[in-house]
Parts: sequence; C-alpha cells; structure tokens
Amino acid sequence: MAASFKIEGGADLSRRLLELNDKLQKKILRSAVVAGAQVVKKRAKQIAADKRLRDTGALIRNIAGKVEKQRSPEYVQINIGVRHGKPDPKAKRQDDPFYWWQHEFGNSKMAARPFLTPAFEETKEDVLDAMVDRVKKGLENA
Repeated sequence: MAASFKIEGGADLSRRLLELNDKLQKKILRSAVVAGAQVVKKRAKQIAADKRLRDTGALIRNIAGKVEKQRSPEYVQINIGVRHGKPDPKAKRQDDPFYWWQHEFGNSKMAARPFLTPAFEETKEDVLDAMVDRVKKGLENA
C-alpha cells in the first residue's frame, strides 16, 4: 500500500526547505517520514494485539518500517510491514511470522483480520501532523 502526501498551504515550508542544501533537505524529509511511519507502526501493533494475533508475539514484534534508498532529495519512501524470513538476532525466541499475510488478507480457511490497512486508514491525519511538525522542527534547527 502506498500513499503520497502533499501538504496544502505548506508553500512557505516548501520554499524554506528548498533553500537548504540537498543533504539537509534529505535529513529533514527522512526524519519526517520516519516520524509519520512511527504513528502507523504503533497503531498496527495495537490493532494486532487487540485482535489477539499474538500467539507467540512474533507478529507484533516484527511489525517494522524500512526506509528505501532515496532517489532524489525531495522523495523519501518508507515501507511498513512485517519482517520475516530471517531470524531476529535480538529476539529471545527465533519464531518467524511468515503467516502475517494470512491475518491481513485471509485465506480459504480463515477470514481476514487486517491490522496494517486499518492502521494506515485510521492514522492518516496524525501521520500528516507528525510529518509537518518534524519538518518545522528541522527547519527551525537549520
């Protein structure tokens, strides 16, 4: 699932951001995207816990965000999903939540009990607020 946000009325923020060098722009935008992703990630973990998708706790522990390589200073992408396939060296138990997609999308024997999609849908406004706040703080510090 992908989403792009354009901040309306943020012409002043955009102008001030463009006045900075590429390295500083990248740092501020990356920080803003991470702040927004934290909001979604936290809500996804809450929903998964509420739906009792925590037999071993592996699914909840492995909800994470991954910042993708930045192609240009004004484009930042973070993917939120469930890590699986590799053991987590920090985990006490090495259990892999390979089954996460069955909860999110369902299968022939089980109805869907999504946690990522509702987390994103419920937090869109909060994500935008967190990102704008982080950009403002970054500009103040610059």
